[in-house]
Amino acid sequence: MKRNSRRASPATFGAVIAARQAHSAPKGDDIMTKLYSAFADLKAGSADDELFDRLSANLNAVMVRAEQIDELCLAPLHAAADALRRCDEIRGRHGRYGFDGPGLQAMAAGLDVCEAITRNSSPKQMFDAFVESLARIRRQLAAEERVPQ
Repeated sequence: MKRNSRRASPATFGAVIAARQAHSAPKGDDIMTKLYSAFADLKAGSADDELFDRLSANLNAVMVRAEQIDELCLAPLHAAADALRRCDEIRGRHGRYGFDGPGLQAMAAGLDVCEAITRNSSPKQMFDAFVESLARIRRQLAAEERVPQ
């Protein structure tokens, strides 16, 4: 072994291990509080695009993570994604976000699955899922640009 070889410090090991453990309760609480708050505000007729984007981005990342866990998790997430699309259409027509009745139910069920997956996944798993969801969006946009209209 070389004498000048780099060695990781105990703090580095701690950070690596922490990144692979499930979210701590306070971190999970923080994430879910923001998502439930965004849902409540959109359902109340907010026009804040950032709230819609927060909910949408998290839902996309959780869908990628769900694919790695179990296919059963996907149905409520897809229903929630459809509800968000309709919510965005309502924004386009009325200038404010809102949900139809089935959308309210789908979002509630989807957020339950989001919570279970978020709380039981590590920060690294969720980060990797977020990165993959962005890559998929980029690929989809690139494919749409290639299609002549």
